[in-house]
Amino acid sequence: MKKKNDQLDFNFSRPIDFQRNLSLNFINEILLIINNEYKKNLTYSKHLKFLVLELFFCWTESDEQMLTVSMSKRGYLSESRYNPNKISSYLIKIIKFLKSSDFIEFYPGFYDSVTMKSRLTRIKASAKLVDLFKKLKVSEKIKLNHPKREFVIKMDGNKRVQYSDDFETQDVKEIMFNYNEIITKTIFDIPMFEKPYITRFDNKKILISTSGSQANFIFSGDIKNNFKIDGCWWNKIDYDFLKFYAKHIIVNDKPTSFFSLNENFNDFLKKKIGIENFFKKKDLESFSSSQICNLIVKGINSKSFKSFFRSILLEKKKFFDTTNLSTQQIKRRMEIFIEDNQPLSSYFFKEYKLHWEEFLNEVFYKLLQKCVPLNIPVFMIKDKIYFSTDFSSLIKENLEKILENVLGLKKVKLSYVECLSYNFKSRGFFSNILKSDTPLSKRYEQRIKQFK
Repeated sequence: MKKKNDQLDFNFSRPIDFQRNLSLNFINEILLIINNEYKKNLTYSKHLKFLVLELFFCWTESDEQMLTVSMSKRGYLSESRYNPNKISSYLIKIIKFLKSSDFIEFYPGFYDSVTMKSRLTRIKASAKLVDLFKKLKVSEKIKLNHPKREFVIKMDGNKRVQYSDDFETQDVKEIMFNYNEIITKTIFDIPMFEKPYITRFDNKKILISTSGSQANFIFSGDIKNNFKIDGCWWNKIDYDFLKFYAKHIIVNDKPTSFFSLNENFNDFLKKKIGIENFFKKKDLESFSSSQICNLIVKGINSKSFKSFFRSILLEKKKFFDTTNLSTQQIKRRMEIFIEDNQPLSSYFFKEYKLHWEEFLNEVFYKLLQKCVPLNIPVFMIKDKIYFSTDFSSLIKENLEKILENVLGLKKVKLSYVECLSYNFKSRGFFSNILKSDTPLSKRYEQRIKQFK
């Protein structure tokens, strides 16, 4: 029989969100049960409430998910702008208390100096704490985010760093704050999925989160350049998933469509390196158009065929439907792909930097600047922009103008793809749940019920 730890997926975890709203009061009755004297010490009560809230949200997202926590003082920056609650290493004391009181499951981290492998500590609500969670009545309209939450984040490598506020950062902050307000009022989901998560090509579970999706504007250096909009569950979906499920994603239980920006990949290539490329029929038999764009960008940005091939092997599930292909078979397929894509492939392995993802993020942010003031929800997954079909004319007009401007073209004509029609119908006058011609998952029906 396997040990319990061997059956756990430690990768199905998320870091603590230091920017939660601590004014939520529905959790207070549990805090009194955990420690009826918790209010006597303000520092203690703040940190206890913060961690129990995080454990609650983590559990509601998925009872299999864990929280990643640091048991080192270096893991806490209480004066950071990204920590408005000023949560300090005092949290370690709370973690130890909850562990000793059997309110959490605790899986210690480790560092192996020989293999150079490490893992941070994982925790999750124990059965004892879950029983308390199940008795809660969350009737209030929950505001998950701290009023001063930062949606604009500056990175230096893998570290969040401080930055100076100016007119440019304030403009971005306003757009991102309002966009996140729209996200909280919108259902963006995959109705057919029963499980609360998607298993990605690398076997990582991507949670279809209702409480952990915040869109962040992440930049390094100049805020005008080299930025991305990231942080939501749909930002973690890969191209392989979209190849099969792109049409299954919907917005607000309404007819949904999407624009594929890979239709403009040829214009992008022409602007950046002065050459056009048109997808070959034989390539489209093996790869989606999005995968072809990704392969071309990888080839142009790689130093050599060796580094290109190595990156393909690391992500082979992203490009190939079967994992039974041998290394030699994959290598031969890549060689044929390069041979079939002359003269474009003559630009491969020249260390030319083709910033396709930066282009996608630039276009999407410019679209947000148009849509957010009008309270129109739009979502970007890789190279696809999703929206309610009701807004198709307005989004098409704005997106065409944006692409004309960014690509320096006189005229861009776009066409959108309609997603699967669920033909939602009311089950009755007194029902909040909608009936669909296409089977909906119980998970999704429950989400609709709670949302309404």
